[in-house]
Amino acid sequence: MLIQGNVPFQLKSPARPNSGQPNATSVKPKPVATPAEVGLPRFMNYYADYSGCGHWRMIWPEQVMNAHNKAVVHGTTVMNGDPRYYGGVKGVRIQRQATPQQLEFVKFLRNMADKTGMRLIYEIDDICFAEDIPDYNKYKGAFTDPKIRQSAQEMMAMCDEITVTCPFMRDYYRDKTGNPNVTVIPNFMPKFWIGGKSDLNRAMESYERNKKKPRILYAGSGAHFDVDNRVKQRDDFHHVNEVIAKTVDKYQWVFLGAFPLTLRPLVQAGKIEFHPWKRLYEYGQGLYDLNVNMIVAPLQDSIFNRSKSDLKYIEACALGLPIACQDMCTYENAPIKFKTGEEMIAQIESTLQDRKRYKALCKKASQYADTRWLEDDKNIDCYTELYQYSVGDPLRVNLSRYN
Repeated sequence: MLIQGNVPFQLKSPARPNSGQPNATSVKPKPVATPAEVGLPRFMNYYADYSGCGHWRMIWPEQVMNAHNKAVVHGTTVMNGDPRYYGGVKGVRIQRQATPQQLEFVKFLRNMADKTGMRLIYEIDDICFAEDIPDYNKYKGAFTDPKIRQSAQEMMAMCDEITVTCPFMRDYYRDKTGNPNVTVIPNFMPKFWIGGKSDLNRAMESYERNKKKPRILYAGSGAHFDVDNRVKQRDDFHHVNEVIAKTVDKYQWVFLGAFPLTLRPLVQAGKIEFHPWKRLYEYGQGLYDLNVNMIVAPLQDSIFNRSKSDLKYIEACALGLPIACQDMCTYENAPIKFKTGEEMIAQIESTLQDRKRYKALCKKASQYADTRWLEDDKNIDCYTELYQYSVGDPLRVNLSRYN
C-alpha cells in the first residue's frame, strides 16, 4: 500500500501486452477512507528499541490504542522521509533518539510539524546525559560521546513536548533542555502481560509454607550492579550486601536476572538462589513461578535513580505481594520503605512476623495494581490526549492527574 497525499490506495496489476487494458500507472486510484474520515485520529511512533523500554513506553500503549479503537497508531524504527507518509497525522512521538543522523531526521519532522500542525513529542524514560549516569552502569559508554549529548539535547529542545515517567525526571529535563513542556506519564502495566498474577489465597498458603525461611526476591538487570568492577562494587546494592550475607540462613534470598559480585561466593555455594533473566513476555510468569513471599528494591541515592520509574513497586503490586523499597522519591507511593541495610531487614521482619499485617499488605498491593492497568480508559487515554492536545489544553483531563 502506498500513500498519495493522505489517501492510501492499492497498486493495480500491470496491464497485459495488447490486452487493451490501460496501463496501471494511468489508472486513477480509488480513494479509501482514512482514519480521520472514520473518526479515529492517526498517530506515529518511532522506536529506539524493542526491549523493555520500547514496550513499556511505546509499543504496548500503541497496541492498546489500536485494539481499543482509540486511534490508528503506526510504529517503526525506519526513518521515513516521504512527506506524504505524514498526511493526516495528529502527532509523532520519537523515543530516545540521540545520534547526529537522527537529529537530521528530527529536523525534517520538525519542518513537517510546522507545515501540517502535527505534534512532535520526544519520549525518554531514563537519564541520557553522561554526567549523571553512574559509573557502574554498564550502558554509560553509549552516551559519553559529546555529539550524542548535543544531538539529544537539541532534539528535546525542538520538540513540542517531552514525555517522562516521574516528576523528578520532568524537572531534570526542563532544567537541562530549556523546554518547559515536559509531561509525566507513569508506566502503566498491560493486563495481558502481568495481569491475573495476584492470588491472596496462594500468597497466604506460601506464607505458611515458608514461615521458617521466607523467600525474598530481587529482580533486576545487571545495569544495577558494578559488573566490571569500575567503582569497587559501590553500586545499587553496596549498602545492603552485608545484611543479605548475614541473613542467608534466616531468609531464602532469590535473585532473578543478576546479582552483585560481592555475593557471588554465596550464590556459588547455593546459599543464595539465582535465576537467569527472563525474556520479556516470560517475565511476569517467571516472577509468579518463583513463589516468593516478599520483594525488595534497593537503590543508590543518585540523580539517575531518582529519575527512575516505580516499576519494581508496581510489578510487586501486580503479584499481590509486599515490597520494601528504597526511601526515595522514586518509590513515593510505596508503603514500606528503608534507607539502610539494617532498616531493610527490619522492614522484612516487621512485614512477615504478623500474619494479619502481611495479609493486609498483600491486599493493599493488589488494590494499588488496579490503578495502574494500561487497558483502563483513564490510563490509556493519557496517550490519546498526549498526541492530540497541547500542554495546558483543558481536554487533557487524564494527563492532568499527573501534571
